[in-house]
Amino acid sequence: MKIAVFGDRHTVLGFSLAGVEGKVAGEHPGEMLREFMLQEDLGVLIITGGVAEMLRSEVEYWKRQKNLPIVVEIPEFGKEVKEDRIRKLIKRAVGMEIKS
Repeated sequence: MKIAVFGDRHTVLGFSLAGVEGKVAGEHPGEMLREFMLQEDLGVLIITGGVAEMLRSEVEYWKRQKNLPIVVEIPEFGKEVKEDRIRKLIKRAVGMEIKS
């Protein structure tokens, strides 16, 4: 299984330095997402938050339709991570809400 990244230019470039293939979101990001999701050998798709928000309904559709690839959302290059987003990820991973 391979890993791919889909998002802004800086994020895709950074991951490419680590050997991860990817595409910069272009004019038709929905079609690009579909191409990723239909790849049989793709195990994990890393997608930047801005692209994920722009394609929220499509991202959620694919998450419900297929077990693989696993879609992992990360913040865009230079953007701060919102705490509520992290809290949701922890709740989904652990199965309960962690309060501080």
